[in-house]
Amino acid sequence: MRSSFMHRVLSHRVGRIAGTSRTAMAVAGLLVGASAPLAAQGSLGSLGFGYPVGGLSTRAAGTAGAFGEFDALSPLNPGALGGLPRLVLSAQTEPEYRKLSLNGVNESTTIQRVPLIAVLFPFRGGLALGLSASSFLDRSYSMITTGSAMIEGVSVPTNDRLDIRGAIGDMRAAVGWQINSRFKIGVGGHLITGENVAVRERTFADTLTFGSVVDSSRVNYFGTALSVGGEVRLVKGLSAIGSYRTGNSLKSRIRDSVRTTAEVPDRIGAALRYDGITGATFALGIEQVKWSSMASLGSNLTTAQDANNVRAGVEVQGPQFRGAPIFLRAGYARNELPFSVSAERVKETRYSTGFALPIARDAATIDFSLQRANRALANSGAKESAWLLGFGVQIRP
Repeated sequence: MRSSFMHRVLSHRVGRIAGTSRTAMAVAGLLVGASAPLAAQGSLGSLGFGYPVGGLSTRAAGTAGAFGEFDALSPLNPGALGGLPRLVLSAQTEPEYRKLSLNGVNESTTIQRVPLIAVLFPFRGGLALGLSASSFLDRSYSMITTGSAMIEGVSVPTNDRLDIRGAIGDMRAAVGWQINSRFKIGVGGHLITGENVAVRERTFADTLTFGSVVDSSRVNYFGTALSVGGEVRLVKGLSAIGSYRTGNSLKSRIRDSVRTTAEVPDRIGAALRYDGITGATFALGIEQVKWSSMASLGSNLTTAQDANNVRAGVEVQGPQFRGAPIFLRAGYARNELPFSVSAERVKETRYSTGFALPIARDAATIDFSLQRANRALANSGAKESAWLLGFGVQIRP
């Protein structure tokens, strides 16, 4: 079983594996299978259609996602926009450094992401508009295989390089309204779109006799969803927050033809926030995402399963910097990843920390987050560890 799993999972993003020409062709054939959730990938976090980035702001990432439900920058709960006091411009980056281990073999890779860009506009009467573009699923890697091909009875050495560049994004427009000091509500519309591009190039050792061959495939995705959410202050210092996203159809297209159809996964999330202690905020959140709704978008090479996630986090006011406080953050999460190469589920444990550094008092803030993620696929022996480093900038003119 582990040998099979190695072939399916441990084809590292920029790794080199040995095999026959037939094996290379078979693996490449699976990968160029366009919209199929591909099996030959060198990361537990990028199986299927990719890693669920979550669209969290750097602030929410510093609490392992626990603050996501009531964070106005995170495009989860449109009700969090209500009562926004001023214009906010935000952008962030979050590189990830992964290491996959299986049977004593270690493979490392680096992923660069821009997971969230957002603009928030306040209006009178507690209304606010939020526009954002965030990562929904991220899936990019490269693979190199060596082998040989029989040409006119002669075995010719070959090199095959396969590059997969894929991501599905979530573009949201939402309106939030703070009705009074106790209630907030909101509604948002989502455009789920992206593409997977697979490029395979075969080169021969004898470049004078044989030229290289290049083949490519491109699949586009398009879907929509609607989200609603709100917040209610139960008692002084304690609030309950909740949101729900309902998905419409999600289609994969090759050129102008629809290849497969599924649904954008429904999502429900809830959290409790306690800020009754001066200078501190605590949160406990849960969410369920119906990733199985995407199963028919691909093939049976990868399973899609619903995920249940639990998160806890805290933010405390620290020392002063240029007349404004530095905020310190920490969090913990237990997540389930949506895609796997078997019936077993990939589970993730995440620890996080971070801080917010004020610039020019409250006119701008630089946010930092550091997350340690440990992932494992049961009954496979495969384990993956990752560091995620977040850097975000908020400007409030």
